[in-house]
Amino acid sequence: MKKSICLFLAFTLTAFHHELLAQAGMTVSPGKLYFKLSPGATATQKIVVSNPNNKELEIGVSMNDWDYDTLGNNQTYDAGTLKNSGSSWVQVMPGSYFTLQPNEKRELDIIFTVPSNANTSIPVHTAMLFLTQLNPGDAKAEDGTSIKVSVRMGVKIYHAFSQVEEKDIEVVNFTDILPAKGDKTGGFLELYLQNTGKIWLEGKVKWEILNTQTGNKTKLDDQDIYSLPGDKRIMRQVLPANITKGKYIATAIINYGNKDELKLVELEFVR
Repeated sequence: MKKSICLFLAFTLTAFHHELLAQAGMTVSPGKLYFKLSPGATATQKIVVSNPNNKELEIGVSMNDWDYDTLGNNQTYDAGTLKNSGSSWVQVMPGSYFTLQPNEKRELDIIFTVPSNANTSIPVHTAMLFLTQLNPGDAKAEDGTSIKVSVRMGVKIYHAFSQVEEKDIEVVNFTDILPAKGDKTGGFLELYLQNTGKIWLEGKVKWEILNTQTGNKTKLDDQDIYSLPGDKRIMRQVLPANITKGKYIATAIINYGNKDELKLVELEFVR
């Protein structure tokens, strides 16, 4: 008789796209909410939570703070921890707990109220709305082991005081890093950026290298960049392992908004 071991796994998915799907969990759309409100103002937006399963889903609602680390990864904290916390400004209706029947969808009202005495010297406030599955679902691991899966999904909330998007990003440094001993890549390029504007940035970095001796150009993979005002960001682009020896010019084009919001930086390096 095959022995069955019951395990409990909890997965957290933070929303980067308009719709997120978690196996044996729930879907949430949209994954980000943006508010532009003056002190004392209130606005309401909606999210849709769906239960794609054939069993009832119990969902708990909670608020946290969040920010990015220097590599652009999400970090979460207890609500009210960060100086730019907007967690206490958010109210979720119908409340902190609800159930969804199989294949049911429900709209939640996300009410954002800015205090009349809010600190306007902090241009952007943020919060993370978490929706947590409270009744774990049954699933199987690859080896056939029975597991319990509980899903927590995060919706990012952004707030700015100004209707005008004051965007800017500064290139602090652009360097070439040689491969370490035993590294099977060609090393990497490191771009050090800082968000010097007064609004969140959601942009892209396009990379290209030119061998100045052969004239050959190589386009490298684009990278998304997300940041908040004051954030320092390190972007690392791995170079091909089979890169030909020679002199190169690396070009990084940072698109941080509309078509005309671009910055270009070049670096000469040798391989």
